[in-house]
Amino acid sequence: MSYSPPVLYGDQTITVIHALDTLGECFSFAAPASAAYPLANLAIYVPFSVSEAVTVIEGWVVTGVTAGGNFDIGVYSAAGVRLTSSGSTARTASAVNNTTALTNLDLAPGTRYFMAFSADSTANYIAQTSAAGLNEAMGVLESTTSFVLPTNPTLSRTTRAYVPHFGLNLYTVAL
Repeated sequence: MSYSPPVLYGDQTITVIHALDTLGECFSFAAPASAAYPLANLAIYVPFSVSEAVTVIEGWVVTGVTAGGNFDIGVYSAAGVRLTSSGSTARTASAVNNTTALTNLDLAPGTRYFMAFSADSTANYIAQTSAAGLNEAMGVLESTTSFVLPTNPTLSRTTRAYVPHFGLNLYTVAL
């Protein structure tokens, strides 16, 4: 996982992690672009871990050129149990960053988690599309009929070459 440059807010350092950080954009030469979500009610789970204790405060996604629809962003344990999610959130407009509140969730360093994204339609999102099989090799999972994000989804390996440009806003206590 890599962090964006932190911003000091009082005694907290605000930072961002996104799905492409954890997968590494180097595995695909295609730049993120507006692309239709692959399947209505599909949830995509991207593995990640953190190197220090952090608190998740928000989720975000960048929408594509087609407005409309709803999304849900959350965090799951390595065992596939939902730890927090935003619930159904309406997309506000096309081609903008949509941010949604999450119940604060503390994450421990060295523990595997999944950040999850689900959409109720095939509206466009800014996404990274890669060669088939690369997301599966990077540990990306999926579940169908999963809008809103379920408590205990039936996870399977993904065969899709699509990861939306989404992520988490989090903070750590400055030392």
